[in-house]
Amino acid sequence: MNSVYVTYLLPALVIAACLIAALLGRRRRTRRAAVLEHSHRISEEALIPAPTDPAAESAWRKLHAAVLESWMSAHEERLDQASADGFANAQAALEEPDAALTDHLDITVAAHPNPHRRAELSALRAAARSTLSAVARADYAGARRHHLVYRDYRDLWRQHDPPADDDRS
Repeated sequence: MNSVYVTYLLPALVIAACLIAALLGRRRRTRRAAVLEHSHRISEEALIPAPTDPAAESAWRKLHAAVLESWMSAHEERLDQASADGFANAQAALEEPDAALTDHLDITVAAHPNPHRRAELSALRAAARSTLSAVARADYAGARRHHLVYRDYRDLWRQHDPPADDDRS
């Protein structure tokens, strides 16, 4: 009986295992090919964003740049104030946002004509909110990480945005 297992059953198990491995490999290759085809189709059909009108960006700067700069200054002042107090009264200092400035900031971000810059502004604002939230929770390591992200987006914004008084008409 032992020789029957070795003679017939063991080779049958090896063949079955090989068939299963081959079927799984074929399934994986088929799925990978479908994903590649789908991604190529999406990339071919994706619209290239239209370049934004320099006049529209200049108009945005004239209307909204001051709101953005004052919001960034207010945010950094609140953090400086909380830091100067040793974060003892951080909760009180961070809970007094200027509602009017926040509403204007929403409009400012939404009104930017360039979708990439609008996304950067949204990320800047989200990082600032996350920083304040982490400080309020006394998660200073998280606040530091979020503030570094905020600073990166702030510096990116200031690096690529010409000054508001620069008229290129």
